[in-house]
Amino acid sequence: MTCITPPAIYIGAKAITGPDYAHSALGLMASIELACGGPGTGMAPLLELPPGALAAKRSVVLLIIDGLGLDYLCQTSADGPLANNLLCGLGSVCPATTSAAISSFFTAVAPASHGLLGWYTPFEGRDEVVLPLLARVRNGPGLPAADLATLYRNPPLASRLARECHVVTARRTASSAYSRFHAGPAQVHGYRSLSGLFGQLEHLLRADGPPRYVHAYWSELDHLAHEHGVSHPRTREHLRQIERQLARFLRQIAGSDTLLLVTADHGFIDTAPERSLLLNDHPALAQQLRLPLAGESRLAFVHAKPDRRETLGLDLAELLGDRATVLAGAQFIAAGFLGPGEHHPALAQRVGDWVVAMADGWTLRDRLLGEKPFMPVGVHGGLSEAELNVPLMVFEA
Repeated sequence: MTCITPPAIYIGAKAITGPDYAHSALGLMASIELACGGPGTGMAPLLELPPGALAAKRSVVLLIIDGLGLDYLCQTSADGPLANNLLCGLGSVCPATTSAAISSFFTAVAPASHGLLGWYTPFEGRDEVVLPLLARVRNGPGLPAADLATLYRNPPLASRLARECHVVTARRTASSAYSRFHAGPAQVHGYRSLSGLFGQLEHLLRADGPPRYVHAYWSELDHLAHEHGVSHPRTREHLRQIERQLARFLRQIAGSDTLLLVTADHGFIDTAPERSLLLNDHPALAQQLRLPLAGESRLAFVHAKPDRRETLGLDLAELLGDRATVLAGAQFIAAGFLGPGEHHPALAQRVGDWVVAMADGWTLRDRLLGEKPFMPVGVHGGLSEAELNVPLMVFEA
């Protein structure tokens, strides 16, 4: 774990702890890469999942259930098929959010290297905040191909593997610029429903052909947790639906010589309106920003106007008090929150001048002219254990 103490000027701010990268999703990806004939990135494989245990299998499948935190799984379905096949808990990446974590699953490198730092990521190529998953400017147009080549810097894992590779994802995103780039040479298969996801996987695992690696992704649990909250009955029932479909799928692929790895990109916490702060309500502070807030509502990257850098940090600390920890961007990078490996050449520009890590379920947002209000019940991206810790389940068929 990485722990740093904020500067003394930030009265009431708390020390914060980052992901355990020594036992994280990056270690899982190191095990997968080495097992599937890739050269590796220098990251050590998971002790619980040595590459040799995967290499012997004809098919290796990584199924990512968006938003399935370790604590949530153990509290909600302790006796279900997922928890009953839990190998271990893992640290996600920082920020604990889809843009950063799924990019790490696709590339097997940390956010410090791939540079996709949240739903909103500063992009030095345009000096604007962009949405990497949607390939467009925040509250603006789509990005041209020339920009995407810079935004998406790291080559996909599939380009390094000696196995036939497949990506199984929702049909509405299968042909997106993000999916096309990160799939690389892998064949992409779209689905329209949960049964469609498992149907696509069953077809792939039963088909003839060479050994294969399959990256699969399901997002509806995340959607329900945002809309209703992670504790809502609809969210809980959807987890049970996933488990029922999973049990059926495992029966269908029995004898296929498959190792199925099930994990998640991040966990969730529920928040409340009274813990949701809007920077627009503090115009004197908002006017000191050079770019809109980036990152996530639980972990914001702040870019100050050149002559307001120090003032902005002090004003943020005064406004937020013990509701957040405010760190210099350089301090945040040096402390290793964004993971190991070679740093993205524009990492400091993307992180910005200040990082605001919200505490105790608090969120911080801004709203641009023309943007629709967005106030989700369930949130993630922060540094709480519920957001950072994800499960790893292993099934053999």
